[in-house]
Amino acid sequence: MTTSTMGSWVKGISTHGNVRAVGIEARGLVQYISELHRLNPECTRALGEATLGALLIASYCKQGERVNLNIQSQGRFAQTLVDAYPDGTVRGYLVERESGGLSEVGQGPWGNGLMSVLRTKGAEGQQPYIGTVPLVTGHLAKDLTYYWAQSEQVPSAVGLSVVVDPVSGKVTEAGAFLIQALPGASDEEVRLIESHLKELPQIEGLLAADPNPVGLIAPLMQSSPFHVLETRALSATCNCSWDRVRRALLLIGAQELRSIQETQGKAVIHCDFCAKEYVADSAQLEALIQESSPTDS
Repeated sequence: MTTSTMGSWVKGISTHGNVRAVGIEARGLVQYISELHRLNPECTRALGEATLGALLIASYCKQGERVNLNIQSQGRFAQTLVDAYPDGTVRGYLVERESGGLSEVGQGPWGNGLMSVLRTKGAEGQQPYIGTVPLVTGHLAKDLTYYWAQSEQVPSAVGLSVVVDPVSGKVTEAGAFLIQALPGASDEEVRLIESHLKELPQIEGLLAADPNPVGLIAPLMQSSPFHVLETRALSATCNCSWDRVRRALLLIGAQELRSIQETQGKAVIHCDFCAKEYVADSAQLEALIQESSPTDS
């Protein structure tokens, strides 16, 4: 397991319980992920945005659940996968399209495509929930706002910002917010939220002045007294392990394992999420072959 703690989220709710919000500061987290995958500035911004978006979704999930954000687009980024959990852990990777991708005029960097959110329950036997929406604008913050409206019927607003220095390639700011009007919110409360959104400074400016993510949600909820429900550290975590690799190799079967052993001498398995490599040498492959071979009765 690989872990790095760099960032935090803050969750708040109005005293009347009609409006809730979460703010995220994650410059160190996005920088860590960028270095882990050796990303260029454009890919750092994209995977950073997807990571922040998945964390926003996971922040209101129940313990034991997992969120998988899967974005498939015709733009620069062919596919982006991020797993996030309500304990603040996250992992993800991005597949860049070599040709650069196609985007319609006026669309954002993600272009056309589909965005799917899979929520896996912790309890066995429970069916996962999946919501899929098209990428309408190609701007991830706007398309996540559209996801909440279409798939969960919750009036929401999302802000995402990842700023990368073009010379050094270092992440200078990374943050996000989500604000939602819950059942019972009045038209006046919704109108005030909308007016505060229009007046909200850029996320990077707010974080530069104060890295505490409370500063992202306070301007949005300034018309309603609110309580901070939770402050939680965020971490990049991967649950890959040799045991998981071993079970995957056993599924290949004895014949294919023998072929790998004879032609390559070893099996090299690369984890897309954390870039770690696992190597099964010839002796280990032989042990797996014997274990997966059918025994005579």
